[in-house]
Amino acid sequence: MDMRTFWESKVEKNPEKIFLYYGDKEITYSEFDARVNQVANGFVEMGVKKGDRVSLMLQNVPEFLYSWFGLAKIGGVMVPVNTAFKANEAQYVVNHSEASGLITSQDTLQVALQIKKDCPHLRWIACVDGEELPKGVIPYNQLSRDMPKELKDFHVGDEDHTSIIYTSGTTGFPKGAMHVHKNLVMTGEAFLLRAGVGPKDRIMAILPLFHLNAQFYSTWGAIAAEASLILIRRFSASRFWDQAVQYGATEFNFIGAVGRILCARPEKEFRPEHTIRTAVGAAVSPDVYETFTKRFKIPNMIDAYGLTEIAAVCQNPIGGKIKMKSMGLPAKHPDPSVTFTEMNIVDDNGQGVPIGQTGELIVRNPVMMKGYFKEPEKTKEAIRDGWFYTGDYVYKDEDEYYFFVSRKKDIIRRKGENISPAEIETIINTNPKVLETAVIPVPSELGEDEVMACIVLKPGQSMVPEEIVDWCKTSLAAFKVPRYIQFRKELPKTTTQRVQKYVLKEEEDLLKKAYDMELYKKSLGL
Repeated sequence: MDMRTFWESKVEKNPEKIFLYYGDKEITYSEFDARVNQVANGFVEMGVKKGDRVSLMLQNVPEFLYSWFGLAKIGGVMVPVNTAFKANEAQYVVNHSEASGLITSQDTLQVALQIKKDCPHLRWIACVDGEELPKGVIPYNQLSRDMPKELKDFHVGDEDHTSIIYTSGTTGFPKGAMHVHKNLVMTGEAFLLRAGVGPKDRIMAILPLFHLNAQFYSTWGAIAAEASLILIRRFSASRFWDQAVQYGATEFNFIGAVGRILCARPEKEFRPEHTIRTAVGAAVSPDVYETFTKRFKIPNMIDAYGLTEIAAVCQNPIGGKIKMKSMGLPAKHPDPSVTFTEMNIVDDNGQGVPIGQTGELIVRNPVMMKGYFKEPEKTKEAIRDGWFYTGDYVYKDEDEYYFFVSRKKDIIRRKGENISPAEIETIINTNPKVLETAVIPVPSELGEDEVMACIVLKPGQSMVPEEIVDWCKTSLAAFKVPRYIQFRKELPKTTTQRVQKYVLKEEEDLLKKAYDMELYKKSLGL
């Protein structure tokens, strides 16, 4: 079923029910749908046609949802852009996707204006807030203000493209995962089992809408459940419990770092009267699990696993056996006749490995991406014989629970973001004082990784670590800027002069010989 048909079926059943809570706004299913139709009609007036891409560089605001749903209804393709991106990063996504429009807020407008001249496909920019806008920028309300609240049929099918979500790879350039309508619908339905949600639930979206999690799980999980969605503009650990109580949240999704941050907050912020009964996270450590279930009194603490390319892979079963540090069991669909997630573990030759042995996880399910946009060779490399090769090393136990071991791909996972080391290396190596760089992941106190840059300077040159940080900040989003910086005389290499990053990672005094920029900032009182 396509997104429009599925969504409108829920509107028809629940016209007066609150669909969206945002700030002090309470918007019913029917009110929300009428606004979406107006935005969709506005897009048509702007010349957006089926298959056209439109980028959204917005935080969690209702306009993101109106635009996304409006595009889906007319067959347009939504391309979310990380709001932390600097101009060169945003420009790559907008250019590569050949987006014809870009919707921003005041937070991201300057980046949009900066890249417009270098984006030949970009015909228009709209801004959702602000009274006085620069010449050539369209006020978002102008798109839809006088548009009809009814929308004609645009003949969109469940296999039509609806979004391109960019994810970092090992080449230094992000890849655009192409998703179709049924992927959102079926993942939303599968979320009913993953989180045990229903019509009485209020799902609180604290993760950014420009990532898959808040799109596929929170938003479409709420729709599939005929529940309500609580949209939080930006996650705030200090306000989390107050917001949960204010809106009567019953479920939320999080990443590993968010879980650890909440556990570390002062106890006075906790509101024991909250109504959250389920939290679905990723890479949940035993101490976080214990805090959530015992101190926070959240009965269902679910560890789950999914990717930008293939959602709803597996999870510990709600109401079933929970295994610490496990990714859980393959995800199922509420319709038992639907074959959903299938998982296998293979060696380097593609052959299955026995229980307990580590190999690469391969997955297939009906909500897998159709491929990488304009990247046929990378698509063939990732999807073989219908199976997606995740690049993650795992093993499974005798109960067929899966356990994550390490990443096969050269990628860093920091605060919920995928980071390409090659991209950071390229930026640092453009500094005239730098000879070469190796960027590697090192453990973070919050779980996941921190970024470390091992740098060799050109003969006769000298630098202080602040120079590297300032250099990176001009071209990279803050989450990509290295926390640890180490200056070295040389990097370990093979006989063919390839850097041996695994040798760096195994050095016992690696961190002791590095500058920790977080500690440096604290010493300055920053």
